[in-house]
Formats: sequence, structure tokens, C-alpha cells
Amino acid sequence: MNTEEIVTTDIGRFGARERQILVELLTAWNMCGLPSDFESDNVRPMFNTHSGYVFLGNDAYQTAVLEDGHLVSFYYLGYEGHEGTLSELEDEFKVSGDTWHPEDVEALENIREYWQVNA
Repeated sequence: MNTEEIVTTDIGRFGARERQILVELLTAWNMCGLPSDFESDNVRPMFNTHSGYVFLGNDAYQTAVLEDGHLVSFYYLGYEGHEGTLSELEDEFKVSGDTWHPEDVEALENIREYWQVNA
């Protein structure tokens, strides 16, 4: 049985590609800050060894990723498991939103409202 973690914070397990992405994440943080809805307690780099994604995570299980050179929050909608940045979720909703569960639609609306007020 393989007990190796799928998601790791051990930078020693990051390859050259993942370390370069980490540099880009930290540079974006230095230049533009964290997303306003992302808590800054115990922020750490994370690497999903199965997907190859490198991102920042925190104790609140929030995720920040790079989008157009800025850090943005990566969301998980809990009912049917839709996930992505706000722009990715909006794109998905345009295509198939009429089939989404009302709880996921409400969660997306709450995210949109937050960013309308805090943009």
C-alpha cells in the first residue's frame, strides 16, 4: 500500500516546474497580496502530486491560485462539487447552470455578491 501523501507541503517533493510556480505564487503575493476572502493564518505552499497543481493553502482549507498574474481564491461548491476560480465557475455556469442544484447556485451568487462589494 502506498502511503505517500497526494497533497504535500514538503517543498523537497516539488520538482523544478513546481518550484517555479511557487516563485510565481509568492511574487504575486508580494506584488498584489492575498485575495481579500483568503485568511492569512498559516499560509503554506501546497502541491497536488496527482494533478500537478501548485497553490497556497491555509488552516481554513481555503485555496489561492494564480490567474492572470494575481492570486485568486479557488472555490468548491459543496452540493455537486463544482470547483474553480470565480471566472471558471461563471464560465461553467453559462454552459450548464440550468442543471446546477439550487444550493450551488446560491453559493455562486454569494461569491459574486462578495466580490461586487469587495472588488
